Amino acid sequence: MSKSFNKGQAALEFMMTYGWAILVILAAIGALSYFGVLNPSRFTPDTCLASSPFSCAGKPVANSSAIAFSLVNGQGYAITLVNTPGTGLNLSSGLTSLGCAEATTYICPQGNVVCQTASAKIESGQGVTVRVVCGAGLANANIAKGDVRFFFTNADSQLADSVLITVTAKPK
Repeated sequence: MSKSFNKGQAALEFMMTYGWAILVILAAIGALSYFGVLNPSRFTPDTCLASSPFSCAGKPVANSSAIAFSLVNGQGYAITLVNTPGTGLNLSSGLTSLGCAEATTYICPQGNVVCQTASAKIESGQGVTVRVVCGAGLANANIAKGDVRFFFTNADSQLADSVLITVTAKPK
């Protein structure tokens, strides 16, 4: 046998061995992806971030129709938190974007069993629970994430400002 034939046979055996190994690896990755093991939404933490001097207390909670989170007034003075019409969340289900622009937002001050849809007065250091009801929009979402903006006024001076809250939660 010639030397070139041996080299060709060695190259062919090399390609076949590594080809099968790569094919097995791709099949394993495909199976893991199919069964949801590689789904990035499983590793997304529930987070709530508010612009300073407000803060979020705890993690947001989401179910098939609403997201709730706690917001604490760190302004140093009482404010009136005003619900903005059209406040909504951008939801995602895999790569599909689900709309929740027509959400109803409820502001529930601490110790108050009556929730407001328009505005609520919050003392310094006091918190509120904000509940964004989206109807059936969250039922198909594996991750609910988005921004909620509230306007507020100083209860004494009536000066206006706003707070932006970024929420990420997995509906349960």
